[in-house]
Amino acid sequence: MEQENRGPAFAIETLGCKVNQYESSYFFEVLEQAGYRPVSFRERADIYIIHSCAVTAKAGAQTRQLLRRARRANPDARIVVAGCYAQLEADRIAREELATHILGNPDKFALIDWLNRPGSFERPCMAIEPASGAHPFPMADKARSGNGKPAGGPVGFEISPVSRMHTGRARAVVKIQDGCDCFCSYCVVPLVRGRSRSLAPAFVLAQLRDLLKAGYREIVVTGIHLGKWGKDLLPAQSLTDLLEEIASSSLRPPRLRLSSIEPEEFDSRLLELVSAAPWICRHFHIPLQSADPEILSRMGRSYSPGYYEDLVLRLHAAFPEAAIGADVIAGFPGESEKQFENTRKFIEKLPLSYLHVFPFSPRPGAAAAEFSDRVHPDAIKRRAALLQSLGRQKRRTFRQSLIGQRLEVLAQAEERPGLWEGISGNYVKVFFRPRKPLCHGEPVVVEVNGFRGEDLEGTVVAGE
Repeated sequence: MEQENRGPAFAIETLGCKVNQYESSYFFEVLEQAGYRPVSFRERADIYIIHSCAVTAKAGAQTRQLLRRARRANPDARIVVAGCYAQLEADRIAREELATHILGNPDKFALIDWLNRPGSFERPCMAIEPASGAHPFPMADKARSGNGKPAGGPVGFEISPVSRMHTGRARAVVKIQDGCDCFCSYCVVPLVRGRSRSLAPAFVLAQLRDLLKAGYREIVVTGIHLGKWGKDLLPAQSLTDLLEEIASSSLRPPRLRLSSIEPEEFDSRLLELVSAAPWICRHFHIPLQSADPEILSRMGRSYSPGYYEDLVLRLHAAFPEAAIGADVIAGFPGESEKQFENTRKFIEKLPLSYLHVFPFSPRPGAAAAEFSDRVHPDAIKRRAALLQSLGRQKRRTFRQSLIGQRLEVLAQAEERPGLWEGISGNYVKVFFRPRKPLCHGEPVVVEVNGFRGEDLEGTVVAGE
């Protein structure tokens, strides 16, 4: 039978954070609604979109590599680079003739409009407005009917929600905040994403309603600086206020996961709410970056190692089964061997479950890019390798502690006939064999009985 949709084929590759995943899902929806048809990035397409990240030099290199791969796959295709790296390095992308369309963060949500404009590798269509004043959410040029639209959007506009994720059918991401006001010395996020801006509560609830209606049983609440949600609203609110509103509504998801929260924003009120809310996943990602006071100060971080240690120990005492993860930077300018050892030993003694290790790389426009006391690349590589090894040990120890326990697992994918993988509330991949056919996103209770590689496996004891 002939395919119903014979429109141009598009492929999207997403780098970076969960915010990018959410925004890529928006791209998928608007393209499909416009008659385009999705294909894998490995296939030949008429349009390739690389949704980029600029947090590290490696992410920038990956973006350029993907752009070249897309051009080799189809030299006649429209090749779009969108997002943070496009915002940061548009001139380099144009100079190296890597894309036909270069769309920064403020302009990328008008993707269809820009695709309708001509662009070539020699003379790309470029849309790079300053990130500071832009609305951080997809907007539709239409007024909301009924009793009017919630506060938070320009007059005559409404938020264009994402109704499903293009990456999977078990978990959904809701972006509720964008931008950052912190200007840490190593980071370009405020430059490429602008100041912190929040999605109004009514729009958050509307997103939850649509995604729950679509069958998602876990919602990941995310933002660039999630703990700053609500500070710019009138009246000002907090993330805890939003979670309390969700808890008291009919839109409370079976499972809600919080993405990264800065140490100083995990206050006692939020901790009390999580303690009383078993539907909030026992999984906390709390950036550390360094455990040396002098390096933290040079980074522009506002907490002390002692404060961080106390927070992790309190969380572990309250939720011994919780996964607690951390970001850490290896080889920040001026970091001595002793200061690095301060960080390594600090992490070694804490009940952390995993690490995200970032070798320092100078980012254009970030203050630390101008610091003269750079650490030698070989030392950065060695220190990163030591932290990565420590992270693997932490990961293994945490998983070992779960053997014999029962975990609620959301079925995510059938790895092969009869063998499924899923994700637990405390962020562990678990393999299991269901006793009857399963649907994606269906919850099961699995008794963990051992390792499967670096992950866990177990026996289904309830659910289905």
